[in-house]
Amino acid sequence: MRRKKILKIILLFFIVVSAFFAGHENPEIIIKIKNISKNITSQIGKNQKPHENQLNKNDSVNQQEKVEKIINANSFKFQYVNVVSFEEKTAGVIFDDSSKDYKIFTQNGYLIDKTIMTKLEMPKDFYTDQDGGIKSVFIVDNNIYFLLSKRENDCFFASLMNFTKKIEVMRSKCIPDSENINFAGLGGAYIFKDEELLLSIGTPTHISDIIDKLSQDKDSIFGKIISIKTEEFKTRNEKINYNFFSIGHRNPQGLTKYKEKIFSLEHGPQGGDELNEIIEDSNYGWPIASYGTRYNNGKGFARSHADLGFKEPIYSFLPAVAPSSLTKCPNELQNYYNNSLCLIGLSLREMSLLIILLNNKNLSTISVEKIKLDKRLRNFGVNKKGELFIDENGYFYFSSDTYGLFKGKFFSFR
Repeated sequence: MRRKKILKIILLFFIVVSAFFAGHENPEIIIKIKNISKNITSQIGKNQKPHENQLNKNDSVNQQEKVEKIINANSFKFQYVNVVSFEEKTAGVIFDDSSKDYKIFTQNGYLIDKTIMTKLEMPKDFYTDQDGGIKSVFIVDNNIYFLLSKRENDCFFASLMNFTKKIEVMRSKCIPDSENINFAGLGGAYIFKDEELLLSIGTPTHISDIIDKLSQDKDSIFGKIISIKTEEFKTRNEKINYNFFSIGHRNPQGLTKYKEKIFSLEHGPQGGDELNEIIEDSNYGWPIASYGTRYNNGKGFARSHADLGFKEPIYSFLPAVAPSSLTKCPNELQNYYNNSLCLIGLSLREMSLLIILLNNKNLSTISVEKIKLDKRLRNFGVNKKGELFIDENGYFYFSSDTYGLFKGKFFSFR
């Protein structure tokens, strides 16, 4: 019996590894193995808890820098170096401009501060199954805020929490179709614009038509970019007011401001990831229009957004790259492409830096260059204003699943 149990555990391990490398960006693979894994885990033991991170408070992480790597791109070189190694999915990497110190927040509720990993005191209803956890971290008036997933009995919902004061300032309604919830779709990109915060809240699923339709529902926060006046965070009231800035989104995980323009990178379904210009009061069409196809049956959506009154994407990635973050290009790259609008993104499935050049006048796409790093890339290191942090040596920072935090810079332009 013991030998059979060990074999089942080994089989489950290979399934989990396969699902990990496929990533949530390939849900069709995960769907196929879902029932197999359920059967195996139920046979191993009904009372056995799901896998949890076994790190304890004050566990150390490896901060020793590895040998630098240099990649020859089309017109320049890119150098990157491992800064600190850990095996966590990050929710945010925030730098202090004055001290140059950084804090790394992980999706499953840990804080990495320099070389120490500490388990955060999360609320009891904090929920990390179904790809849940902390999905975004930002700072307002020196208070740390989390966008995260929660569960109370049979109610699954999204919550915005002032973690510093341990109060919930916003929560969604219970999410329908609970069996098909996947919180990887919760979004969590943000920018500060004038006196407001823009925060993306995606549709937390891969395959549920019921949940997807919430993006067009004016009574739901899902599938929206919401606007919150920063003054709201400073009031004594626990609940904050918000407005919908735009609707019809699937899962925007990248958001940045370039002068007066706002751009997002958004996960499509099976294909059809989008680069969008975000314009207030616009509708981006999900789940009615998309250049991707459905996971279950491969059927398409309406292709033309404009014919249905929706905002067309600037660019649609086919096949999908699974974009995870977006920011303005560092100065040396923007200066090199001084006649174009330059954006840089991260990707999970493509495991690449994405350098996107747009026409300054009409925002048409000039090029998308992929700098292949062979690592699932997740978050840029940002300052407290949510802007790309660049150190005194010209390095910017980015995180990778299972590999940790890296710093990189472009050089040797030709």
